[in-house]
Amino acid sequence: MRVLTRILFLSVALGLNTAAFAASYDFDTASRVVAFGDVHGAFDDWTQMLQEVGVLDAELNWAGGNTHLVSLGDLIDRGPGSRKVVELLMKLDVQAEQAGGAVHLVLGNHEVMVMTGDLRYVSAAEFAAFAGDETPEEREQFYADYRRFNTGGEEATVRRTFDEQYPAGFVALRKAFSQQGAIGNWLLEQPFIVRVNDKVYMHGGIAGESSEETLVALNTKLQGELRDFLNSMDALRAAGVMPWHVSYHDRLGFLNARVEEFTAANPKKQAAWFAPVQQVFEAQKAFVFSDDSPNWYRGTAMCHPYSESFNTERFLKRVGAKQLVMGHTPTKGDVHVRMDGLAIRLDTGMLKSVYKGRASALVSQGGNDYVHYLGSSSKSQPVAETRSLSQQLSGMSDAELEDFMRTAPIVNIEKLDTGITNPKRVTQAKGGVSNDAVFKYEDTHPQLQTKEKYISRRYNDSDRYVYDVAAYKLDRMLDWQLVPTAVIGEVEGDEGALSDWVENAINERDRLEKELPFNGYCKQYDQYRMRFVFDILIYNDDRNLTNILWTKKDFMMRFIDHSLAFRTTEKRPKQYKKVPLQVSDLLRGRLQGLNKTDLDQQLSPYLHPRQIEAILARRDLILKEAVGTSR
Repeated sequence: MRVLTRILFLSVALGLNTAAFAASYDFDTASRVVAFGDVHGAFDDWTQMLQEVGVLDAELNWAGGNTHLVSLGDLIDRGPGSRKVVELLMKLDVQAEQAGGAVHLVLGNHEVMVMTGDLRYVSAAEFAAFAGDETPEEREQFYADYRRFNTGGEEATVRRTFDEQYPAGFVALRKAFSQQGAIGNWLLEQPFIVRVNDKVYMHGGIAGESSEETLVALNTKLQGELRDFLNSMDALRAAGVMPWHVSYHDRLGFLNARVEEFTAANPKKQAAWFAPVQQVFEAQKAFVFSDDSPNWYRGTAMCHPYSESFNTERFLKRVGAKQLVMGHTPTKGDVHVRMDGLAIRLDTGMLKSVYKGRASALVSQGGNDYVHYLGSSSKSQPVAETRSLSQQLSGMSDAELEDFMRTAPIVNIEKLDTGITNPKRVTQAKGGVSNDAVFKYEDTHPQLQTKEKYISRRYNDSDRYVYDVAAYKLDRMLDWQLVPTAVIGEVEGDEGALSDWVENAINERDRLEKELPFNGYCKQYDQYRMRFVFDILIYNDDRNLTNILWTKKDFMMRFIDHSLAFRTTEKRPKQYKKVPLQVSDLLRGRLQGLNKTDLDQQLSPYLHPRQIEAILARRDLILKEAVGTSR
């Protein structure tokens, strides 16, 4: 009897109501909770790690007692031990419940991919693990079905191509992960999100619209959409129009061809299988397959903490938790904590051959958390996320880059055909290091910051290069990391502001003119949430399509050109009069931390005292008018 059959039989014999168990997504326990991220078939390291934390014994049976074991999904794909990983976790699911513990698996995108026929990341070793489950008769039937829809070509050549594209074990793997297979049947009972004590566990992250939903609503929707898709595919397979060799990405073109063939041969008739075809086409819009679903979304792991914290906080408050634990986006070795502890990234790249990381587990009990790394005898803490715009742009810290821009010789100067103040692109080089900066030297009101009295009607239209430095300094006080490093310097005898050049970026005007899709993990509207707050804070009414920059690789926002900001008006700038302000608790705390003493120390070389007072007044306005994350 095969292992999977034994596991399925044991579940039935024990009378375990797996459907009822999976319908509960909230768990409160005084027991220890051990969570791990993406295994991707790294069977040996995964099992050794679980032995080290006392969840497995030497025979790979449950030894965790009443421990709750949480998997963040992506057990499979790429690694050679994927089948062993899934089958062992299925066994542990039964054994843990017998011992008073529990196994919680939240589905990852790779489980969903393989279940739906997207086998892009299935390795040769993973197919080979199922080769023994395929009989010669099944293999020949599979080839016959393939040949039915691929009639051309010399037989030997076609057979050779078939065997290369669909190695032994291909059909057995697909059947095992189908609704009728032991693995697929078990996976379909698993949720996408669970809460255990004060933590929510999911594979990816929580996007904006999902943050308004409950655990029940999200899981019901995602599980239902996945099952509906598989039901439609099963109906088409039973009708003989969806053979196993057709992949997820080829399904629509393949089905469209079948419909056209039938219509041509049967004018004015409809086949019984047209309905499931329509359902498969409509599934393109299903949330479970979208980049915003909790098993695909990467924004929580990668996007700006001040934008993402709004969605994360709102969801956590909605479901009664304090922290979100996710996998999906590897860190290459260390467990990371971000958003001041709101989120933990637990995918540490366990499959070393691909992700160059190591196995890890997050252990929680009695309100205390620690990280266990494979082979380590010490208890570690998650590593705080580091964000440095200067490191991203130049490879230097702010302090190092400031010194470089002040002291490095200028080796090239290029006039820029942008703006009305004739800025220049300056290249500096020193010690084998080269770096570019924008140099602006317009100053309509020199030494305004030292004037005894600030005359609003005269000075509120000032255009001053020092404001670019002030914007940078304020950005770093708030740890915003969106404004490039800037210093006062001298170029060709003129004093001005040198601001670090943002390479490989495109402004919003050019993006729109070129009709480039906004193709990034971080939503444009979520990033604009930060733009609104920052521009109101510094009273920047000159934000326009040319000084909103996006990185070309991932469409992360950058701010430049603030020489017309820092007015003393204590209201919103005109362009922001009606925009909704949304401020997370995290950002609210940063804004509340601004005080006159610190602002004077950082900004008095560039701003008049009245301008600094206005920053605080507008800060108070933002905090008063902004919508928070509490419900």
